[in-house]
Amino acid sequence: MPELLVLAVLTLIHYLATWWIVRRDMRRLPPKKLARCWNGASFGSAVLAFGPLCIVVHFIKGHGWLKGPWLGIAWTFVAMPDLTLALVASLFV
Repeated sequence: MPELLVLAVLTLIHYLATWWIVRRDMRRLPPKKLARCWNGASFGSAVLAFGPLCIVVHFIKGHGWLKGPWLGIAWTFVAMPDLTLALVASLFV
């Protein structure tokens, strides 16, 4: 039973962090770049369907192919602290 609670909390953290990261970035984009991003309905669908993986797609759409993937990958690690900690721990084992 505690495992189910941990899973529910981590899932909630992933979705809320994804929503916050993408919304934060969309508020800072200039209008021309913002026009390439998701509208409200498709943004909500992307967050619910793909979770933190939609962060990379958002940054590619909003910032272009050169800078977008790297920003997206970095922010995905911020949205998924459990995965980040597991990857860091595996480096030292």
